[in-house]
Amino acid sequence: MFPIEQAVAWLSFMIATTVFAYKMRVIDRWGAIAAVPMGFVILYFGSILWFFVLLIFFVTASLFTKYKYKQKQKMGLSEGNSGARGWKSVIANGGPAAALAILYYLSHNNPIFTLSFTGSLSFALSDTVATEVGLLSKTKPRSILNWKEINIGQSGGVTVTGEIAALTGSFLIGTACALLLSEGILSHIRVILPAAITGGMIATNVDSILGATIQAKYTCRNCKKCLEKKTIHCNILTIQEKGVSSIDNNVVNLLAAIIGAAISASFIIIYY
Repeated sequence: MFPIEQAVAWLSFMIATTVFAYKMRVIDRWGAIAAVPMGFVILYFGSILWFFVLLIFFVTASLFTKYKYKQKQKMGLSEGNSGARGWKSVIANGGPAAALAILYYLSHNNPIFTLSFTGSLSFALSDTVATEVGLLSKTKPRSILNWKEINIGQSGGVTVTGEIAALTGSFLIGTACALLLSEGILSHIRVILPAAITGGMIATNVDSILGATIQAKYTCRNCKKCLEKKTIHCNILTIQEKGVSSIDNNVVNLLAAIIGAAISASFIIIYY
């Protein structure tokens, strides 16, 4: 572990970074409170390079969330709170990465946890960019279950544009991890990059399957619009149509992140 002075320096750096993100409205107050300990854990038990990868994910995901935000807002499909991420989103995307940093430290830097970390963040970015770009697709999404056209923004939908965006996101994280986390051994790049792409892409589509099957969905009794949360719509409370009430988009993201981490970890066979 770092000496206490360095730990304080890392914590100060994490707080400053989070305050900046809050001021830029890419994270809300509770999201910031959740991000500080999570980022510090990755810094402390992983390394500064692990944190840089997390930062690349965070900045890229925020840019795509803000991309054509007003257009998505007019469509009624934008992230709430001007795109600022809340604590649930922060935990769903960063929680597995923080847990893997601790396991990495406790295992004395076992590379299987480096690969898991790569897969987790690869999914997180792939899913985010696929969603944000897919919402702007000129063609209607199709259900991943039966390939029938569904409404834009409905969970379980996929588009060609979104899939290309997901591949781009996983490639970006994979490249960052290959360059920063390969410990100077060039041959490791041939493991980390395909591990990131495979884990990220499979988990992104598993996320769509989970979203179409077990994620709770609600319907407005007035206009019959399908929504992903229990809320007031058309001045009346929405009713649950299908799925499990305790499973929302953040829970689905958390499950898919774990799956992405596990898939990427399996590439340890190639590593050895």
